[in-house]
Amino acid sequence: MQLNRFAGASLLVALLTLPAAGQSLSPMHKTGVTPTDVKGFRLRIGNPYSKPMTFVIEPMDTQFINHAEQAEVTPAEAKIPPGGTRSVVVQFRIPPDAKERSVSVCVYPKEIEGSVIPRVCGTYTGQLLPKRRG
Repeated sequence: MQLNRFAGASLLVALLTLPAAGQSLSPMHKTGVTPTDVKGFRLRIGNPYSKPMTFVIEPMDTQFINHAEQAEVTPAEAKIPPGGTRSVVVQFRIPPDAKERSVSVCVYPKEIEGSVIPRVCGTYTGQLLPKRRG
């Protein structure tokens, strides 16, 4: 009887310590400088699922609520094989009256529906290089 309790407890601990499978986004945060009002970052999206999945990649505001204006991800959707990765590029404009701008990028599987959708997000900041004086 004690052996069964020990085995059950060990199984429960093993299950709780397994990493959760979900899509990946790398890097999750990055800052970079730019001499122009447009900044871009190359990101990698990963598929941990056992079947090919199509992922939606969306630029959002830093509150992760609204679509980010003057920002785009290319491609906006990516079909990735099991265990595979794919590069995407996020580009966004820095307003003329600002020295920097941050946007977020969220990735989620297109095929999964319901009240809880697995989503991973990162934040990226572009900073304008100081203008050279004459």
